[in-house]
Amino acid sequence: MGTRVIDFIPPIVGTEGQFNTFRIGGFYAKHLTQGEEVFLMDSKAREVFGKAVVEKVEVGRLAEMCAQHAASNHTELDMPDGKNAERLMVLLQRINGPHIATPTKKTTVIYLRRLE
Repeated sequence: MGTRVIDFIPPIVGTEGQFNTFRIGGFYAKHLTQGEEVFLMDSKAREVFGKAVVEKVEVGRLAEMCAQHAASNHTELDMPDGKNAERLMVLLQRINGPHIATPTKKTTVIYLRRLE
């Protein structure tokens, strides 16, 4: 099987130290386990830019996951203004489409800690 890859869309920010990333759907919840090492990939350049360990994986509805976990998202780490959930919801709708990234859509939040 090998090491799993998690794609990130440029500009890639906030992927040092500890952070989370949101993925629409339940695929990663079924396929990642705590303690597993993963490669971090720039989806545009198709280049691996780092390695991380999975610290935890949570699944829930998109709006609830944003409310609970947006402040730790790699795109929101430097934004301590309390608007993290709203901003992340807009970003996820822009990336995935508003017809897909609906408030009740099953969403996986992956907590990672950068290794290299």
